[in-house]
Amino acid sequence: MMEVRGEMIMRPTVIEREILTGSAAHDYTKKMVETDLIVTATLVKHLLFTVKGAEQYRNEWNEDNLSNREKLVEYFNQLLVHISTESILESIVTYSTSEVAKFIGVSQQTINAWIRDGKIKGVEKDGNKWSKIPEEAEVILSNGKRFTIATLKANWEVENEEPEVDEITYLEHSIKELEEKYDGKTFEEVFGDKTILELTEEDTDASVWLSYKVRLESAKKARNN
Repeated sequence: MMEVRGEMIMRPTVIEREILTGSAAHDYTKKMVETDLIVTATLVKHLLFTVKGAEQYRNEWNEDNLSNREKLVEYFNQLLVHISTESILESIVTYSTSEVAKFIGVSQQTINAWIRDGKIKGVEKDGNKWSKIPEEAEVILSNGKRFTIATLKANWEVENEEPEVDEITYLEHSIKELEEKYDGKTFEEVFGDKTILELTEEDTDASVWLSYKVRLESAKKARNN
């Protein structure tokens, strides 16, 4: 299984959205209002002018109600629901079970079993079958750690990223591998002075080798010009 690196701040997960709109969050907003009404009202006003789609509340709500503790709690909780909903609308990337299996390094059958066992949170059924897995869905690994699909995908991409090398380095390395395959002999020592047209289909190594040599000579000439 792949090693999971530390993650950057990702899009809110399904569970995190539920926390934002749950009873604990509502109790906390009430406590904030009771502790400092002015600071909480100021925070709500800033959110109204920064959160996407909050214009409707700016037009509907009354400024005077921001000084009313009960009304401010109501406004704050409505705004949290809106923020949670907005994050759902922004999250449209989904993956198949085979793709998720590739990101984690397990079989597709394992992913299906994990979904059934509740080890992947945030996947819903579409009729009698599971729908595609959203990128903010969370995978609970055997060590108990939770990672979003987006994080697992990002780690997989890093691990499978092809190293960037210049063409000359690549060709020299490829030719060296072929020379080692033929006991350290050069192309000329193995195949003589054959050209690409004289090589048969069976001479796969020879044709590839010669192609590398020609490209390497061309790349070196281009670099020196």
